[in-house]
Amino acid sequence: MAKISNTETFSYKVKSETAGNIIGRKRSDACLLGMLLFCNTLEADSIVFQTENDVCRDLFIRMVTHATQNEKAVTITEIKKRGRPRLFSLRIDKPSDRRAVYERVGIDPANPSRYFKDNRLPKEKDLGAFVAGAFLACGSVLHPEKEYHLEFVMSELSLCNDLGQMFIDRLGIIGKYAQRRSSHILYLKESEHIEDVLTLIGATLNALEIMNVKILKDIRNHVNRAANCDVANAEKQSRSSERQINAIQIIEQSDGGLSQLSDELREIAEMRLENPEFTLAEIAEAFDPPLSRSGANHRFKRLEQIASELTKKPV
Repeated sequence: MAKISNTETFSYKVKSETAGNIIGRKRSDACLLGMLLFCNTLEADSIVFQTENDVCRDLFIRMVTHATQNEKAVTITEIKKRGRPRLFSLRIDKPSDRRAVYERVGIDPANPSRYFKDNRLPKEKDLGAFVAGAFLACGSVLHPEKEYHLEFVMSELSLCNDLGQMFIDRLGIIGKYAQRRSSHILYLKESEHIEDVLTLIGATLNALEIMNVKILKDIRNHVNRAANCDVANAEKQSRSSERQINAIQIIEQSDGGLSQLSDELREIAEMRLENPEFTLAEIAEAFDPPLSRSGANHRFKRLEQIASELTKKPV
């Protein structure tokens, strides 16, 4: 089986749509703050942002260029490993460029910190761009056909705690925590919460895709339940028919056979022997005039009772 390329993954599509919708100075600054706080290296003498997504790469370069007024502020290294998607490593090498970037988003150049508090976050209108930056830096999401799962992977527990608290305070979403080796992970499993986050960060088309997949899953589940119900009903009917036929054959083989029965019982016994595949409703409908379903069931119960009494008689 051919390996799926990185550009075909759902996470890649979400990040591409998100990055493509970051426009305007305030949204760009909010996004850049998110990308920096959650990037690979954030220090006074080093900024490193890594991504497998070329759209994210271009967005980071554009925002840093605007902040520094230097088209060559970002040094790009492409890392290739066999069997893995290419990785772009983006560095800001010049101290003056790093200071310009930090000052642009409100980070202390002398002591850049990953920790953020509510008063440091963008206003409500631009909060989505900040979360978009965090997602572009350390987030991923699985295709909903596979599983409902969105996560942010961070190197510091305090940063993970801050992001989780922000989700509770600002979005009303309670995320879950996990640790994977040395990484700290905030993740969501509820499809509605994932849809809300994707809509917030600007990936509305992919949020709609999750909704559509969920609708299709619900339809398939409904069809499967209906099919299972039909199978169960067919099996139940088959067992009922077999039980009724066994009772009739016991009566048929006894002294007097079916002639010992009343006309109404003999008639329904003969009807069942002639139509073993009929449902109870179909047996009832075959009479002229038709019987009620409960009436037909009552007659079969009487036949089973007679057969049971016959089998108890001493030989």
